Amino acid sequence: MTSSTKQALAASLKKLLKKKFLDDITVKEIVEDCVVNRQTFYYHFQDIYDLLRFMLEQETHAVLEDSGGWRQALLRAFEYVQREHLVVYHVFLSDGREHLDCHVYSLARHIVAEELDRCAGDLKLPGKDRDFITDFYMNALAGMIIGWMVRDMKEEPEEMTDRTGRLLEGEFRRAAEKFADER
Repeated sequence: MTSSTKQALAASLKKLLKKKFLDDITVKEIVEDCVVNRQTFYYHFQDIYDLLRFMLEQETHAVLEDSGGWRQALLRAFEYVQREHLVVYHVFLSDGREHLDCHVYSLARHIVAEELDRCAGDLKLPGKDRDFITDFYMNALAGMIIGWMVRDMKEEPEEMTDRTGRLLEGEFRRAAEKFADER
């Protein structure tokens, strides 16, 4: 029941975000839409931003689930942002923006880390260097996604994924080889 209540609260927040900015949404509106009381809300979440983090984590997990490689995961991320543009826009232009940015970076980190592990599987890559490479490409991918959002998503998700793919093709392996421990 707890999980379903949290999911219902997240669904209510998402529904409201399709209509208005995050800063204009109240706990009262969420609980009325969800047909629970305020106490139930505060039993599960500290505040609206805590609920937003939960909702974004759920959405991020759904985007990444069963993706067949980094290109498909990136395409799904672009498609999600485009499909849910009102939700994203209403968070992007609010005080909750940092939570959205955090989840874009988290999504990008997951994509890069999985691809780096796949490409560098046979190499002895020290953890410090693995983290450095992951952070470098995470920042590039997250920057691309956020920049695309700032530009009002003018390019199609397929175009963004294709262009990024052409740029990064083979780069994860090359980066891992440059940092591999030869011992």
